[in-house]
Amino acid sequence: MVTLLIIVVVLAAAAAFFVWWTQSRPVTIGQILRDLRRYDGQTVTIHGKVVSAMNVLVLRYFEVSDKTGDIRIVTKRGLPKVGDTVTVHGVVRQYFNFNGMTLTVIEELGPGEARQFRIFRRRQATSP
Repeated sequence: MVTLLIIVVVLAAAAAFFVWWTQSRPVTIGQILRDLRRYDGQTVTIHGKVVSAMNVLVLRYFEVSDKTGDIRIVTKRGLPKVGDTVTVHGVVRQYFNFNGMTLTVIEELGPGEARQFRIFRRRQATSP
């Protein structure tokens, strides 16, 4: 019985490490933009250089570039300086794709903020 418990604990720890490792590894911006179907709605980590930053009323965003492409980051935090090297953890969102024009962003997650999963349940019909 003790052996079974040890095996279960080791497998659970290995699974938790695997999930942490795959979500904390940076992906390239090019990977995201080439395969939006895979990454849209997924939590990713990217690393790159800030090439522009803008604060328009309530919208704060900055653009990050790596060797494979560039992408906008929407944030609730303060903006980094142009030229800074940053690591960003957030959720990929394709806002629109119309007639060849696309807008794909990463919504940055704040410190300690995790992606929230929404569970939708069907309402059961009530009889009259």
